[in-house]
Amino acid sequence: MLKYILGFVIAIALLLPVLQSNFEIFEIEPLEGITIAEKPKFNKESYWNLSWQEKYTSYLNDNFGLRAWLIRFYNQGQFELFSTTKAPGVVIGKQGELFIESYIDDHIGRNFIGQSKINAQVQKIKTLQDSLKARGKDLIVVFAPGKASFYPELIPDRFMNKKKDSTNYRSYATTFVQNGVNFIDLNKWFFENKNKFKHKVYPKYGTHWNHYGMCLGLDTILKYIEKKRNINIPDLDYSIVNYNTALKGNDFDIGVLTNLLMPIEKDANPYPVYKYKTIAGNVKPDVLVVGDSYWWCPVGDNLPGHFFKEDEYWFYNKTQLINNEKRQETKDINLSAALAKRDVVLLIATEATFYMFPYGFTDNAYKLYCQDNSKRLNEIINDIKKNSTWLASIAKKAEENNASLDTQLKLDAEYILSSEIISPKETVEQIADRIRNDENWMKEIKKKAENNNISLDQQVKEDAQWTFDNTK
Repeated sequence: MLKYILGFVIAIALLLPVLQSNFEIFEIEPLEGITIAEKPKFNKESYWNLSWQEKYTSYLNDNFGLRAWLIRFYNQGQFELFSTTKAPGVVIGKQGELFIESYIDDHIGRNFIGQSKINAQVQKIKTLQDSLKARGKDLIVVFAPGKASFYPELIPDRFMNKKKDSTNYRSYATTFVQNGVNFIDLNKWFFENKNKFKHKVYPKYGTHWNHYGMCLGLDTILKYIEKKRNINIPDLDYSIVNYNTALKGNDFDIGVLTNLLMPIEKDANPYPVYKYKTIAGNVKPDVLVVGDSYWWCPVGDNLPGHFFKEDEYWFYNKTQLINNEKRQETKDINLSAALAKRDVVLLIATEATFYMFPYGFTDNAYKLYCQDNSKRLNEIINDIKKNSTWLASIAKKAEENNASLDTQLKLDAEYILSSEIISPKETVEQIADRIRNDENWMKEIKKKAENNNISLDQQVKEDAQWTFDNTK
């Protein structure tokens, strides 16, 4: 009887995933932060080169019945018995504090990019800062606090035993000060005042500052801008604070990644009641924020629009968000036009992304404002002058903007130059190389060469030239 019962249990265990895959008997919550392979479309080419089989194997592995439940069951055992987790990048610290490993990496210097690279980047930032200042604009670098720097005593010893003297944060912070960069070091300020804050500034199971910590940081940034530009921005009042265990997304953004069978009991976090004080003479500067995920918290609570003329945020300098809505990729934005109207540019980063800072923004802006582009600008201006229709449109624009023709010509030339810097046009030779490396394209070229009775190489060159001439 025992054998029959055991056999029945094994049979059910083997059949359940199959039944779940086909009939979805149980409603199972999907895993958080896990990318699931999609079912590949069948075609002959992918079948014969075996790529379809590989993708289908990944699809089956990721989508068999009960997979999410089994992973949560396994994770629960690891969490309860060994105080560890298999969640990618998640580290369980002392007293159960959760960290993301990339924050620890910077704190212990494991991802240090080297002083020479930091020196070169800071020199560019300083030169760009001076160039923008000459145009009436302020470039400000903000280093947001990092959880690893704030709670070094809670980081597991296996990481702290490997701590190095040189880190991206220390090197950047020191070099900024030495070179006179406009720099707000919230990382240092948070750590130094950690025992003076009225409320906690980090959630136990989150990697970003909580909403109270964000208010402290935002208030500091606003006061710095006020002093730098000699203006009076509307005030943020966050003196009333309520605690709640119904955590907003950022306050549990590591906790969800653990994917446990029994959810972690959430810790109560402080949530300020936002109030805005506006008086006569208040000014809302036009601010562009370029940075990592630490700016998501104020954007998610729709705070920037109360203090800045517009809430525009370039996430990692890749995606443009306005009023928390994705608009377009920043590579499609003309940098000259985007910066022309700004009063302030904020570059924001935290320790998890210092090795990527400043996300390519400085390189592009430096090319536009700090390199000698006079030759190319003159070429563009001469091209405009040679085209009577184009010149007439520039003259009309100059009249509308109450500017001289020369001023408007330069502005439009800078606009075109900016497009070339951000999205440089391929050369004929580069297009020809791309054609030669494209199997399907080369098949068309061969047919065309035969029809035109010319060599294959000549046809490649002609098609490359045509593509170059007709690419806008």
